[in-house]
Amino acid sequence: MRYKELKLRANTPESASTEIMYEIASSRQEDVSLIRFNISYEADDESSTEFKRLFSSVIKLLKSMKQKGSIQFFATSDSFKLATTEAVFLQNKYPDVFPVKENIEGNAFIFVKI
Repeated sequence: MRYKELKLRANTPESASTEIMYEIASSRQEDVSLIRFNISYEADDESSTEFKRLFSSVIKLLKSMKQKGSIQFFATSDSFKLATTEAVFLQNKYPDVFPVKENIEGNAFIFVKI
């Protein structure tokens, strides 16, 4: 299993979509099966409309990619708090990657299974 962790540099929904699609395509070529996208924010910015807009556009893109079959699934930091099926699968399948039970302060993340 190859794992890749990236910091999302984009700060607009359009550039974030481009960056994510590029990283997924290049990771597929590198034979990476799991990607973690970190989305940094200031502690008080998590509730800001700019952060929410960016995060919701990323989720919308990933849902679309999942429907098209470009990715298998994704799990957000909230998925791990709620113990969703995707989060539990990732923790069981990749135990070496997941002492990540706690949400790192100042970091929202999304795991993407290619």
